[in-house]
Amino acid sequence: FGSSRIRLRVSGESASLTWRPRALGHAKMEKANPRGVGSDEYELRPLRRDDYSKGYVPLLCQLTIADSLTEEGFAEIFAYRERLAEVYYTLVVEHLPSQKLVATGTLVIEAKFSRGGSKIGHVEDIVTDSAHRGKGLARDLLGALADKAKDIGCYKVILDCNSKNVPFYEKCGYRTCEMQMRLDIPPDNDFVVSPKSDLGAQ
Repeated sequence: FGSSRIRLRVSGESASLTWRPRALGHAKMEKANPRGVGSDEYELRPLRRDDYSKGYVPLLCQLTIADSLTEEGFAEIFAYRERLAEVYYTLVVEHLPSQKLVATGTLVIEAKFSRGGSKIGHVEDIVTDSAHRGKGLARDLLGALADKAKDIGCYKVILDCNSKNVPFYEKCGYRTCEMQMRLDIPPDNDFVVSPKSDLGAQ
């Protein structure tokens, strides 16, 4: 793996959800950004139980709808993911001077019956705080998540993104492949798949 665009302090604690990240940087990433900050400013680490108080939910709200998640709800989801520690791997980047989280990303492992029982990594919820963008934090997150996927034997890593973000992910080594399809399920679960749908085609 090549050099990272930004130097981060890398750590792993016993009170965290996932694993201890290795040194950062991805082979297919671009060269280091000379505007990168020092390792005394940012720390890459696993998500922790107390990260609700460090702004994890407001950070997610810069990507998706998450503002209704209470501290109790966060704790319940954290405990659920802890029980599935071989499935969910979540990293965060903490801005040490402010003690606030400024970037996050999650790797979800899918065990396949096909391809000889292989595994696929799904990258989810990649977001960087608007005030800390342009410093390579998301690239370092993606590199660390790719490291983990490789370590546990995934044969590929996939993600969904907005079309405007395609150039960024291409710079991180990803390529456009196939098409995402979506089925929205109403809150009352009152929906029926059309009988015209050929679900056996895939």
